[in-house]
Amino acid sequence: MNKSIIFGLLILSTSAFSTVRIEEEIFVPAQTPEVIKELIQTGSVIVDHVSSEGFELYGEKGLSEYLDQKNILHFSTKSLKNRMLADYPTHAEITKKLQAATAKLPGQMKLFSIGKSVKGKELWVVKISDNVETDEIEPEFKYISSMHGDEITGRELTTFMVEEIAEKYGKDKAITELVNNTEIFIMPSMNPDGSELRQRGNANNVDLNRNFPNWNSGAQNTSANAQQENKMVMAWQASRQFSLSANFHGGSVCVNYPWDATLDRHPMDKFIQELSTVYAELNPEMRNSSEFEGGITNGADWYVVKGGMQDWSVFYHNDLQVTIELSMSKWPNYSEIPSYWKNNRDSMYAYMKEVHRGAGFKLSNFNASGTVAIKQISPISKDLGSYPFRGSEFYKVLPEGEYEYTVTEKNNSPKKIVVRVESNVVRSNGNYSALDKF
Repeated sequence: MNKSIIFGLLILSTSAFSTVRIEEEIFVPAQTPEVIKELIQTGSVIVDHVSSEGFELYGEKGLSEYLDQKNILHFSTKSLKNRMLADYPTHAEITKKLQAATAKLPGQMKLFSIGKSVKGKELWVVKISDNVETDEIEPEFKYISSMHGDEITGRELTTFMVEEIAEKYGKDKAITELVNNTEIFIMPSMNPDGSELRQRGNANNVDLNRNFPNWNSGAQNTSANAQQENKMVMAWQASRQFSLSANFHGGSVCVNYPWDATLDRHPMDKFIQELSTVYAELNPEMRNSSEFEGGITNGADWYVVKGGMQDWSVFYHNDLQVTIELSMSKWPNYSEIPSYWKNNRDSMYAYMKEVHRGAGFKLSNFNASGTVAIKQISPISKDLGSYPFRGSEFYKVLPEGEYEYTVTEKNNSPKKIVVRVESNVVRSNGNYSALDKF
């Protein structure tokens, strides 16, 4: 890789959004990323899925030549995926599956698009709730999958989940309880163009999971320079009140939790580990991992990601999010997908239920804005900081205990409420306190 390319990529790496084009996909065996420290420091490559066997490497043309010059053993991985695609549904076929499922349950399921991909494909989302056409004050949860187009397992599992809920709502007690008291959003594919092209990046060959504002660099939460798909997700998130979520990937088997961009620990690190374990412990392969203790890992401890969805969601939107790696093969034979559903089904529902481990408040003013300071008062005393709110509701997922919320609405005097958070309980429409006549 010549100096002009490295210099150009160095400039890109200092901006809020990563736009490194992915033109070569490489695996470097039996090495750690330390061997390409020079490239990592310039921001000219993307490192992914570091393991005891080696690591993945993505970058522009010339990357293989650079590795050859450094005598670093490597091989291309792109050709390995092509033979796996044959049996997978197309984007059009996934669309038909989602349409058929939601048609079975029109009062509780709605299919809608948050926008279009670079190549004009709809970015489908399924909303699931007992009164699906009403924006109720209930805890809001979301799953997003396949922002890396070649990490396909999650697209299939989230589609399976939509289909199962359509079949079992009103028959399965646990599913019915979740749907009746939660606003659930499932996005099977954030990058349909990438999946069609059998590649990691979108149609512009940009890694969408390095293309969100990087909070660790002081970036503003704006989508001005983001890719099309990121813009759509950012606008959608800003319109909702998500408080717990996960995004699905492939290439390993674990739950990756914040932070990704820094080795500093999140203020609620222990609690986020608990949430991650809820998912991992119900998945035998994940729970028994030889790479990750208990099947979970801190993101930056594994490898640093800047501009990722997970950190962006947590930092800018108070939406606790983890990244779930579902399969060692990014594009397993389609015949294996039912076994992945079997291993992940219970985990997916259990993690979703955790959105009810929290507390919030509601206001009659739908245009309200202000801040809420949260202090844990039992079993320990601890200030958890202050959080902005907008609209008529606020909700935060928290550890078990008792909390004092000091709510300061713009142009009004502060109001204090005491709330209690319990685990393994799904409360009717969520654990909300009314702060005024509602």
